[in-house]
Amino acid sequence: MNEALLIHNLTKRYKNKIALNDFSMEIMPGEIVALIGENGAGKTTLLNSICGFIRPTSGSISFKGISSEEEKALDKIGVLIEPNFLDYLTAEENLQYLSVLSEDKKNNALIERLLQKTELSDSKKKKVKTFSFGMKQRLGLCQSLLTDVELLIFDEPFVGLDPVGKELFKKVILDKAHQEKIPVLFSSHDLDDVEEICDRVVMVQKGKKVLDQKLVREKTFILKIDGNISTEEKEKLELKDPTIHCEKNCIFFKNEKKIVDIQKILLQEGHYIVGMSIQNNNLKKLFLTEETI
Repeated sequence: MNEALLIHNLTKRYKNKIALNDFSMEIMPGEIVALIGENGAGKTTLLNSICGFIRPTSGSISFKGISSEEEKALDKIGVLIEPNFLDYLTAEENLQYLSVLSEDKKNNALIERLLQKTELSDSKKKKVKTFSFGMKQRLGLCQSLLTDVELLIFDEPFVGLDPVGKELFKKVILDKAHQEKIPVLFSSHDLDDVEEICDRVVMVQKGKKVLDQKLVREKTFILKIDGNISTEEKEKLELKDPTIHCEKNCIFFKNEKKIVDIQKILLQEGHYIVGMSIQNNNLKKLFLTEETI
C-alpha cells in the first residue's frame, strides 16, 4: 500500500471526554474523502490532530511513511480549519505575509494566480476586515495552496459560500485530486456537496469510525403507468433486464437506455406512461440509517 495518509489507533482523551476512540483510516493519493457526522462527533478533533494543532493521547499519524511527529511531515499539508487573517491588511498583503512565513520568499506570481482562480483579483487591494465570511473562505483556500502541498485538509469548507463560491472551491478540490493526485480530506454537514465530489465517506460517531464506504453514484428511474402491471407483463419486463423491478403501477430500473425497450412492451400491452421520476440513491439515506443504529 502507498498511503498518502495513514492514521492508526488514534485516541484523544480530555478530562471528562473521549474525543477520538481508537480511530484508524487511510487515504490514497488523489482520493477525496469526506468526514461526516453530527456536531461533536470528533471530526474537527481528528483534523486538528492530523495538522499537529493538538497532540493525540495515543496512536500514530504518518504522511507517506513519515511520522507526523517529524516537523517536515507537516510542511506539505495545506490547511483551512478556520479563515484567520490580519484584518488591517489587504487580501494580497495577507497572502504575501503568509508566503514569506512559509517559504521565506514572496511568490507574487503564485499569489496572483490563486487570487484569479478564486475570483478575488478585483478585491485583492481591499482590507480583509471588509470581506464577507464567504470571501474569507476563498482567501483561506488561497492560503492553503501557497506552498507545494501534498495533502489538503479543510474543515467545513463550503460554509458561508454562495453558489459561485461553492463551485469554485469544488473545482479546485477536483483539479488538485484528479490532475495532481493530491489527496483531500474535509469535513462537511452538506451531504449534497459531499456526494457531488467525494470518492469516499467516513462517518464519525462519538469519536469512533462507524462507516467507511466508497461512494457509488447510482440513479433509479421510475416510470408510472396508467394501471397496475400484471404478473405476465412483469415477467416480460424483467426478462429484458434483471435489474427492472415492478410494483403496482410503477417500474423501477437503473439503465436509462432501457426506457425504449420498456416503452415498447408497455405499448404492446396497451399501457401508456403517465409520469417519470429519478430517485438518487443518496448519502442522506445512508447517513440517517447509520445515525439511528
